[in-house]
Amino acid sequence: MKISTREVVLLTALFLLILSGAYYLFFYMPTSNEINELQEKITSKTTQVDNASITLLRKQALTLNKGAIEEDFVHIEKYLHDDFNDADILRRIEKIIKPYTSIMSIDFANRNTGSDEEAGLTTVRTVQVRLNTTYKNLQGIIKSFENEDIANRIINFTCDNTGSEFIDKNNQELSVMISVDFLER
Repeated sequence: MKISTREVVLLTALFLLILSGAYYLFFYMPTSNEINELQEKITSKTTQVDNASITLLRKQALTLNKGAIEEDFVHIEKYLHDDFNDADILRRIEKIIKPYTSIMSIDFANRNTGSDEEAGLTTVRTVQVRLNTTYKNLQGIIKSFENEDIANRIINFTCDNTGSEFIDKNNQELSVMISVDFLER
């Protein structure tokens, strides 16, 4: 059987078509999928590196800002006192109020405003003072609390009249209840 030139060209074209199909199916497609997966991994890793770089730059900027802020507030350290205990609080409040009254009683309590793990940072010390004083002396007490060196730790200050109104009639004594909440460091 003799094969004509036309049939040889057609058989060669068919062979090349089958060979191209096999190459596409068995080599190009798996490699293309692998390349796409690797490209996705590269993109993911590049995003992670970019995010880590941004975080590192932010950390460096915050460190610089922290240093600048510490330098700005270094002169304030002499006004800050170390942590104080219950007796210190009572002594300070007594020192503030004693010049303005002769009768005074103090109640002291703790109030936890956070979880047990955060208790050291968020404990509030509440001091309630009942006293008899004049209106003018009450103004002096309030002014003394404002000038106290731990005034930055006062988170709540309330003053209630337990008897008559806040009227100064001939230096009449008032029965007053003062409640002070200190934030513990």
